[in-house]
Amino acid sequence: MGIQNITNKTEDDIDIYTLNSQRAEFLTVNTVILGVYLVIGVLGNSLVFYIYKFCITKHRTDRFFIPYLAVSDALSCIVGSGFGLALNLLPIRFSGDALCKGLWFLTKWSTLVSALMLLLIAIERYKKVCKPFGPQMTPLAKQLSIIALFVLSAILTFPTVFFHGEISFPARGTSHLTGYRCGRNTFLTGLEGYFTIYNVVLAAVAFTGITAVTILYVFVGKTIYKQTKFRSRFASSPRKSYISPKSDSGVVSDGNDDVFLENSVKENEENKARKDSADSFYSTDDELESTDADLPRKKSSNNPRKKSIISHVYTVPQVLRKFKISILFMCITLVFILTFTPRLVIMISEATNRGYWSGLTDNQIRASLFFYRFYIVNNIVNPFLYAAFDSRFKQEIKKRLSCFKKT
Repeated sequence: MGIQNITNKTEDDIDIYTLNSQRAEFLTVNTVILGVYLVIGVLGNSLVFYIYKFCITKHRTDRFFIPYLAVSDALSCIVGSGFGLALNLLPIRFSGDALCKGLWFLTKWSTLVSALMLLLIAIERYKKVCKPFGPQMTPLAKQLSIIALFVLSAILTFPTVFFHGEISFPARGTSHLTGYRCGRNTFLTGLEGYFTIYNVVLAAVAFTGITAVTILYVFVGKTIYKQTKFRSRFASSPRKSYISPKSDSGVVSDGNDDVFLENSVKENEENKARKDSADSFYSTDDELESTDADLPRKKSSNNPRKKSIISHVYTVPQVLRKFKISILFMCITLVFILTFTPRLVIMISEATNRGYWSGLTDNQIRASLFFYRFYIVNNIVNPFLYAAFDSRFKQEIKKRLSCFKKT
């Protein structure tokens, strides 16, 4: 990257440390942003891991992936933000080839782990919501899947160690000042073509993953919408019919002995079967605050002569509450796609244009670096989404804060 017009001093007045400080100062805004990412991301995700792992003991099946996702997010914040800070603060004094390769690997690996975990969660949500009566992921299957995605991420990101490393160069074009930076070294190793192929493969994997997650959550969203619409219509015109136990004819009464409903017993049984099927559907999804016992039911008639066929009625907010975990993960995935897309675009630009960075102006460099690392926002915003969607998580936080105030 070329930094333009950063000093008016002569070459004799500048040593490598002064020049490094000047270039680091040029990226001060980006450095501050990365520092904020690091602090919020580590503290927020550490709190998430602690609460979901040790404080919330109920409904762990539905929240199984959250502690693992919190660890992945915290790791991405530490590695991504930390590595970015090192590159900003040591733009021409970053020495250590092995360290450079290791940090590039960890950065890409942690990012891919988070992405694949969101895909795994999308598959689990799809099976849970759209195929509630089909085979579900057992805790063992989930654990094995997590191990598999860790290994797969390592395999996919390992080639990056061949494309990055320590690069020495004459600082400011002078022979007596040698700078060192950590970056892509394919123009030195002759692996430019392989790097392009590798980036295309990564871009294809990212695009395929985003497409798969989008399709899965479209089905999940459609199912939630249909169930919400069904319950909304059912709530707006609740059916309440009674069968007199003394009637041998099976005639259905609406509670008034002089008025008869047109519905037959067979129709009532069919309605009850549909209701039971819908209730079974809800019982298989993630229940956060409420269970069937918590939801209002219409009371039976007090008349002992009459037997009531009654469907308990869910309001739309109650239906949506039944799906909060699924909606939560949908929002997390949407944020990931929005924040990762700029990085994906820049990666493609790097692969297709070797002089991408050198052709940018100073302000364009700052902006490109901001968007290149914008994916970290996904890792720091998740704790806020948990607080917004999961009341138990919010309650545990308030509990801890109240204890802290008392002490």
